[in-house]
Amino acid sequence: MSYEQYWYGDPLMVGAFRKAEKLRQERVDYEAWLHGIYMRDAINSSIGNAFLPKGRSPLKYPAAPLLSEENFKNREKTVKDEEQEAAFAKLWMTQMCEAGKNWGK
Repeated sequence: MSYEQYWYGDPLMVGAFRKAEKLRQERVDYEAWLHGIYMRDAINSSIGNAFLPKGRSPLKYPAAPLLSEENFKNREKTVKDEEQEAAFAKLWMTQMCEAGKNWGK
């Protein structure tokens, strides 16, 4: 955010810039965490196999990326299921409230 934007711009822009920076930082943290997982798996599958006791199967590096299309599709399906359950619960509660208006009369 520039000096002019901060002092002479819309005050709501400050909040938007702060939120955008927070989202950028979360993304950087997530990417660093993901790189750490890949590094751990690489070290385990190479050096770690040298120190495995006999009889244990060797560790393997993941064949597919951890963030694949399948994971996104499964997440979308879960979100849709949650939305359907929320709509059903709202409908059910509305019906119960309507039925309960005459209770106790």
